[in-house]
Amino acid sequence: MHKQLLEKYKCVPGKRFAYNSASGIITYVPKDLGKVRGNMALLHEIAHAKLGHKTYKYDLELLKMEEDAWNEVKNDSKKYTLLIDEEHIEECLSTYREWISKRSSCPKCKFFGEQMNNQVFYCKSCETEWKVNNRKDKRVMRKIIKHNS
Repeated sequence: MHKQLLEKYKCVPGKRFAYNSASGIITYVPKDLGKVRGNMALLHEIAHAKLGHKTYKYDLELLKMEEDAWNEVKNDSKKYTLLIDEEHIEECLSTYREWISKRSSCPKCKFFGEQMNNQVFYCKSCETEWKVNNRKDKRVMRKIIKHNS
């Protein structure tokens, strides 16, 4: 199954599973193939490619792409008769939900703000505007850029 998938898509070995939408290249971890989570990770990145996932403007669009990719994994797992770890899927999705929550929480009053673009949020409660870092694999940083109270 792995060989067939690796040949069907542009796959290269690497240190982590990832899909680069600009190049269409899927990076996989060779030593993890054949393990439940490794199989799932490969199918997940392939799902992003199959579904045509590119860029997103809002965090909730990213979460939707992740949910869609995991649903595709569940469908594909039947075709390849692979085991699925539902708890792992939920853990993966929860990391995105936590990331979104941290980014959207107002640094002044802790209310949830409205996302204005991919890095700027606005709190209607205290009229604070803040900018966040864009990396999903790093600690969320919020910098106030405007405060009216």
